[in-house]
Amino acid sequence: MKRLLSLLMALSLTLFIRCGSDDKGIDNPDEPVNPEDVTLEISTTDLLFEAQGGEKEFTITCNTDWTITNESAWCTTDATSGNGNRTVTVTASASSETADRNTNLTVKAGGKTQIVTVTQKHANALILSKNKFDVPQEGGDITIEIKAGIEYQTDIPEEFSSWIRRTTTRAAESQSISFTIEANEEADKRTGYILFSGNAQKDTVFIYQAPKNTLILSEDTYTVPTEGAEITVELKTNIDYDVQIPDDAASWVSLITTRALRTDRLTFRIEANTGDADRSAKIAVKDKNSPLSDTITILQPIERADIIWETEQDLLDFKAAGHTRIQGNIIVRGEELKTLQKLDNLLTEINGSLTLECPSLTSLDGLYNLAKITGNLLITEGSMVSFEGLNSLKSIGGDFEINASSSRPLTALESFEGLENLQAIGGNFKVTTAAADSYSSSLTSLASFKGLSSLKSIGGDFEINAEAKHYNSSSLKALESFEGLENLQTIEGNFKVTAADSYNSSSLTSLASFKGLGSLKSIGGDFEINAKAEDKGYNSSLTALESFEGLENLQSIGGNFKVTATDSYHSSSSYSSLTSLASFKGLSSLKSIGGDFEINAKAENNNSYFLDALESFEGLENLQSIGGNFKVTATDSYHSSSSYSSLTSLASFKGLSSLKSIGGDFEIDASSPLTALESFEGLENLQAIGGNFKVTDSYSSLTSLASFKGLNSLKSIGGDFEINASHSSSLQALESFEGLENLQSIGGNFKVTFTSYYYSLTSLASFKGLSSLKSIGGKNLIIDRCPALSNIDDLKNVEALDEISITDCPKLYDFCVLKNIVQNMSGTFYVNGNGYNPTKKQFLDGACSQTPPADNNDNDN
Repeated sequence: MKRLLSLLMALSLTLFIRCGSDDKGIDNPDEPVNPEDVTLEISTTDLLFEAQGGEKEFTITCNTDWTITNESAWCTTDATSGNGNRTVTVTASASSETADRNTNLTVKAGGKTQIVTVTQKHANALILSKNKFDVPQEGGDITIEIKAGIEYQTDIPEEFSSWIRRTTTRAAESQSISFTIEANEEADKRTGYILFSGNAQKDTVFIYQAPKNTLILSEDTYTVPTEGAEITVELKTNIDYDVQIPDDAASWVSLITTRALRTDRLTFRIEANTGDADRSAKIAVKDKNSPLSDTITILQPIERADIIWETEQDLLDFKAAGHTRIQGNIIVRGEELKTLQKLDNLLTEINGSLTLECPSLTSLDGLYNLAKITGNLLITEGSMVSFEGLNSLKSIGGDFEINASSSRPLTALESFEGLENLQAIGGNFKVTTAAADSYSSSLTSLASFKGLSSLKSIGGDFEINAEAKHYNSSSLKALESFEGLENLQTIEGNFKVTAADSYNSSSLTSLASFKGLGSLKSIGGDFEINAKAEDKGYNSSLTALESFEGLENLQSIGGNFKVTATDSYHSSSSYSSLTSLASFKGLSSLKSIGGDFEINAKAENNNSYFLDALESFEGLENLQSIGGNFKVTATDSYHSSSSYSSLTSLASFKGLSSLKSIGGDFEIDASSPLTALESFEGLENLQAIGGNFKVTDSYSSLTSLASFKGLNSLKSIGGDFEINASHSSSLQALESFEGLENLQSIGGNFKVTFTSYYYSLTSLASFKGLSSLKSIGGKNLIIDRCPALSNIDDLKNVEALDEISITDCPKLYDFCVLKNIVQNMSGTFYVNGNGYNPTKKQFLDGACSQTPPADNNDNDN
């Protein structure tokens, strides 16, 4: 009994080991292995026999079963099938034919095929090693062996000579000759031949070249109606291709064309879209033997129609339909709805826009599961205090706009609470007011952006636009900061804060800083602060804004940076704007401004006060480049008959110590304000100005500007250098050009001009500071009405000019520094009204100066 048990245990163990061995893949001698990745290669694709016949060999390299098909009687192989690698012997019998004969040996393994072409020459033929070549599309070299001792000639017919070229220089009886086949850039294959003649015999070598693979779809995107349809795709191709429909589209897209290896049309059936969302599929048309492919895109939207909710019954009907996602727009309007609770929070996605224009709506309860709006979110009317109810909303694909007016003031809205999960706005984010009636105000309770703590990006513009279009109205008067936007990193478009007032109106009077925007790194477009008065009255706007604090991480502005305070021609009473802005503190990380940097304080009428607290550019210590113009403008109207104050505290350019380049113009334009500006200190590292450099004083302005100190690194000005004064007190402190010691080139003209009847620039005595100036590209030097100018010697290094005009400088007697220039110039040399006025001939004859009279220094003329 024990022996029997031992035998049974041994048998079980043997069976277990054999089963385990089978699982490990030991070959079964009765079942050949057929791997999924078949490999098949042959050592040669052509065999050439002479007329007497004989034997030749080729080798098969394969990892599975293979077969050889041979349809000739005169050519045999020693094997017709096998497995793995094998050398095959091919035997050709003797030929008595008067022409060559050919056959193909077809070797197949799995789905792969290789061809061996066998050629036998006829009796007494000119023996060539090969009479047929299959050349790939990219071309290459071929070599033909010739029977030794035979004189022969080659001839390439003219129609093939552009792509078949002989590349060897041969002797009369050379044993081989080579040819180069150029690449085939056509979509069709091509055939050519080379003629050989010798020993009274002729032969031909044929060249077969593959075409350039082509797969061209007549159209690659098809939009199919909701109810479905059949579409036909036309294509031009010369390849063997597959059509690949993705698995997730196979239920509604099917190929219904039966085709052979090539086809010019593919027809697809698109089933009806019975879902609640658009759908799309990408169909690949792919070459079987190369990476060449193209894609057909099929789009199938569902029908869209606006859904309007005006009553609770509308909400109940929508709920009964069971929709969780809708295609189209939803509009909430009318006087009845106070809440959206009847929706029971079923809606998760709106593939369209949501518009709220319902003045009685106090709550968005009923939308708690709404996570996505692909279109716009527009609020024009409502009594909501917050956005509670939209707590699941993560993205708005289009614009998010709050548009209030006097008839739709949205005065209850205090914050954006309820939008804590909103991460992205694809379009613009706008908060806009447009009061249309007297004594009306809009968005008066909105104090911050609290509730938008997850918002990271705005794809378009971010705009705060407060307009008070009639008297005694105010808008956004409670908004103090941008708190709530702590995670906002990018604004792809413009960032604009605009306050427009009219007749005793005020707007954005509590906005003191940009706190809340601490994560903002880039503004793709313009950054603009704009305060303006549209009509007469006692107007004020943005009067609390003190600095740019809150923007400490802002590194780049892609467009313009403008700070603007202006009034209109009809503003006949008091107006104040941006009166607390004292510096640019808060912009310590800003490195580049892609467009213009402009400070604009402009009054069209009297009793106006603009930017009168701004003392410097402190806060911009890391700003390195301005791509456009840099302009500081402070002007008033000719009719400004009363008090006017603008930029009266700006004393220097301190804060711009890292600024190296200005791509456009650098312009100071003043008329009565800017009286504290003494120099250009703060611009010590500015090296290049791409455009014009202009300093304009049109009405007793810039009275403290004494020199150009601060511009000691400036080497080039691409445009004009112009000092323009037009009043008797203009630029009265400017004594010289000190500070421009390193300026080497001016691309345009050099102009010091005055348009007033009275003398200006009464202190400018010399051109000291311009000793390094060599080039004036515009070739014009114009100096007009300089009563104190007595010395131009610092222009000694200027190399060439076409026109010189120096007029009304009564203390100027010496022009000799210009002698070399005048000798070589072909243009006009004009002097008049100066202490000495030589003609050009006198000048060239050596009379370039004259001793001034003894009392000249006391003569003010």
